[in-house]
Amino acid sequence: MTQDDLGAALLRQHPRGGQWQQLDVTVANLTFEQTSRLAEVAASNGLLEEARGRVIAGLAGEVAGRLASRWVRWIDTFGLPMFDPDAGQAEQLAYPYQPAATLQRQMYLDAVVPLFDAALGILGAPTNPAGNDDCDILTSAWRQVCLPTSYTPATAYGPHTQAALSVLGFAIGMPAAALKRMVAARAAIDEQRWQTARVEAGTASIDSDRPYRSRCLYWEAVAVAEQAAGVSPTDRELVDALWAAAVVQILPGISRATARLLCIPYRASGAALPSH
Repeated sequence: MTQDDLGAALLRQHPRGGQWQQLDVTVANLTFEQTSRLAEVAASNGLLEEARGRVIAGLAGEVAGRLASRWVRWIDTFGLPMFDPDAGQAEQLAYPYQPAATLQRQMYLDAVVPLFDAALGILGAPTNPAGNDDCDILTSAWRQVCLPTSYTPATAYGPHTQAALSVLGFAIGMPAAALKRMVAARAAIDEQRWQTARVEAGTASIDSDRPYRSRCLYWEAVAVAEQAAGVSPTDRELVDALWAAAVVQILPGISRATARLLCIPYRASGAALPSH
């Protein structure tokens, strides 16, 4: 896995950085009703294909790399088949727009492609009049369906967002020995038990009508784990440990037994967890 965030410096400098943050927040809080509406609204926009083509053709450098990295994150988050990691960057960037293998998968793909469009427009379209027009086209469905939103980066995961983010943030200052204890504790847990707990967390996220919250938080944990360890990619076990302790904070539907299991690796570091 590789680091996946827009990059603090790029986020500060980009004229559409605020929109990118809104996009992240709305993906974490996407509902089933919104996914259906996204597909409906996008289907009526006959300008999308040409706008996509223009923007993708002009992508290069850091922006292209950031978007390809974001595709990896969202392909995982939305449960789509992953592209060939050895594919060229242009092929990777065009991947979400390839036809699905079955009609059922295509219907689902149609519901999430407008989010890829929005990301492409916000980050990839030039910041000149023509680029702004393409950005408007590509973000149209997302803006119509998902905005305005009451969520912000500080509340992206619901009322206990700050507890979850504090769990992640505290790891950045942990000594290497504490991080290693987390990795060892996660590795010591039976894989089947861990995967069962992970599925329960995903189910709790779905039951809350925010089906992507759990996986969005996982990818936040990826970036934090790499920053804490000072290496990218880093141990998957460290990512698991951070995500698990954080996801327990935001999903009250997780059983006590599962919550205890998920918190074992983080507690092995010696750090305390928030209570609410």
